[in-house]
Amino acid sequence: MSCKRHRFCQIRQPEQQSRFAASRVISFAQERDVHGHGTDCRCCSHPDVDARFGGAFRVELNGLSIRGMHSSSAGTPSQPTAALEQLALQQIRARNFVAAAQLYRQAVDQGNASAAAYSNLAALELQANRIETAAALLEQALQLAPNNAEAWLNLGTAQHALGHSDRAAESFRCAAALKPGFAKAYANLGHALQACNNPQGALDAYNQALALQPLYPEVLSGQGVALRELGQIADSIAALQRALEQRAEYPEAMNNLGLSLQEAGQIERAVHWFERALAISPSQSEILSNLGIALMEQGHLDQAQARFREALRHNPLYPEAHRHLSYCVNGREDPAPRQAAQTCLNDLKDQSKAYHLYFCIGKYHLDGQDPEAADWFCKANQSRSAQLEGTWTLPNLSDLIRTNTTLLEQWEAAPTPPQAQPTAPTLIFIVGLPRCGSTLVETILSQNRDLIDLGEVPYLNQAMAGGSTIEAIRSSYQAAVEARADYRSDAAALSDKFLYNFAYCPVLAAAFPDCRIVHVHRNPMDNLWSTFTNHFAQGNEWTYSLDHSVAAYHLYRQVMAAHEQRIPGRIYHLNYDHLTQQPEKVIPSLIEHCGFEWDEAYLHPERGRRQIHTASAVQARSPINSRSVGGWQHYQGLLQPYADQLEALGYNTAIEPIA
Repeated sequence: MSCKRHRFCQIRQPEQQSRFAASRVISFAQERDVHGHGTDCRCCSHPDVDARFGGAFRVELNGLSIRGMHSSSAGTPSQPTAALEQLALQQIRARNFVAAAQLYRQAVDQGNASAAAYSNLAALELQANRIETAAALLEQALQLAPNNAEAWLNLGTAQHALGHSDRAAESFRCAAALKPGFAKAYANLGHALQACNNPQGALDAYNQALALQPLYPEVLSGQGVALRELGQIADSIAALQRALEQRAEYPEAMNNLGLSLQEAGQIERAVHWFERALAISPSQSEILSNLGIALMEQGHLDQAQARFREALRHNPLYPEAHRHLSYCVNGREDPAPRQAAQTCLNDLKDQSKAYHLYFCIGKYHLDGQDPEAADWFCKANQSRSAQLEGTWTLPNLSDLIRTNTTLLEQWEAAPTPPQAQPTAPTLIFIVGLPRCGSTLVETILSQNRDLIDLGEVPYLNQAMAGGSTIEAIRSSYQAAVEARADYRSDAAALSDKFLYNFAYCPVLAAAFPDCRIVHVHRNPMDNLWSTFTNHFAQGNEWTYSLDHSVAAYHLYRQVMAAHEQRIPGRIYHLNYDHLTQQPEKVIPSLIEHCGFEWDEAYLHPERGRRQIHTASAVQARSPINSRSVGGWQHYQGLLQPYADQLEALGYNTAIEPIA
């Protein structure tokens, strides 16, 4: 599972893609030197290409789509190069692509082949999935004819398939610059920028492609992904629906629509679209895995496990599915999944994804409190940290405090300070650090059937980005809430668990004077160990280094201390360790603070059926227990130096006794 991306880290570059992917089809564009009217075509996807945008590059060679390979007789090496090239074109028109490739190779070997020969042979090599060979041929073609837009497009496609999406983006830009109105170049540029973790750049490219070619379902599907990554969920869903209006039987767009619906909290509809996609592409591992995640969020753990296992039957070298399965399986009880993950790691070609397997294998060792777990988690976090190096930084303490202070001083300095009206329904903000126990608290509160669980929504961040006053922030936040499909004005309360809202508690208190702010905290070392043992799909970059984790924890505690001085008594502090050790004592106090009537159901959150979208989806299905309290002490060899750092900063790492 994954936690949502939060704005606690300042992002220097847009990062990490959306949680899971559908398959991408490789395609290429028409070669410039031959005239003709081609049709769209799909070819088999390169095994190492991440498949998520649902946008197919188009493959056209000399105006003729490549759909299959047929053998035929080739020319003889003694023929002139020009004649060999002409024979090759004849074979292409006859759809005898193997023969065409042989003729082009003979022409190239003679040393005086044209740029078109290199470019066409490259397209055939791409079709045959010989990507590196194709890239080298295209570079040669462009040395001979640097103004060939289609060759730049094909080179970008080869670079993208090889994982060099930054280079691919530059090649697609060259293609677009050389050929105004080249919709395919902008479409491919969008895909490359998406792979470079630049959703805004991708969105701009998709918009340009659609301005040139409105009927372009592949681009609409990519646009939907970019919008989702930018947090524009409603627009994402609309774009993906338009893609399906243009192409009804489009499993990649169905999968992407499922992901956006999942992000919007509409899990049942997401499951529906994943299942529809699988009805068309039943062996698509990525979609099977996505369905498994949705089922896990619904609490259908056995069904989720079955989908992950099915995904791995179709693709045993699928690191993400191994990691997802590990959340459903106890490694102490079933050693087979760990062995399969180890085999995948041994055979994995794309080592950039190995961290998924490190986390997975570490989790299986953790199930048995095996000391070896620490080594695997260190590998996982070192790998992920290296990938993200230079893309983020922790925010500045003074800046965070100044943001709150400035807004409040403006609010208070008005000649007649506006009086914020009570909100109905009541807002409950759950704040803290990831893995602090907030999902359990949210699940407890959701036993109130009149509460709407908003989940981890970035509404406050969005409101603060667009508003410079308390009143503007309040209005924007309320508009976002009221636009939700599940909003009801007669609900008892709304719970918002965007954890990094902790940075702006005074703003919350001013904008929503009757809101409840529930700060969930736990033993600092248990908290940091828990984040260190989990992979986060987006954001939370500080969790991949224990040094950064200590710094982030110190910043968080300093911020909360400043808030307590600014708005004393407005924040309800809930100790997770105490909650799990004596729920019958702690939960009634929480329920009273939130203004709810007591019900015994609050003591049994595991019986509820709420959807859980975080890494705690499995744990929250179990009865309340304190098994995780003090868990870090099993790995003191690794963790004690960091506990000492926290102690030196004034934080108690011992398990606090219950009063």
